[in-house]
Amino acid sequence: MKNDCEKSILGNGDCCCNCISHIEDFYHCCTPYKPGEPLPDKCRCSEHKGWICYVQFDDGEPMRAHSGWDEHSGCEIHIRKTI
Repeated sequence: MKNDCEKSILGNGDCCCNCISHIEDFYHCCTPYKPGEPLPDKCRCSEHKGWICYVQFDDGEPMRAHSGWDEHSGCEIHIRKTI
């Protein structure tokens, strides 16, 4: 298979890291590191926060973003990226 992941938990090379719905999440410019902390003294837009699964389950429904995904995980709605 093209674009296989060796860390795939599904055993077939499909992984969040090679799914078209898996996108990198970044901090907003003025988001504190933790709730209640002061705002940062610099822009944080280029700082990696985590991973998001951005998917549409059915035609006609809006896209939904599910945050907190691992870089190497897997699910039943995997659609492989083409490289």
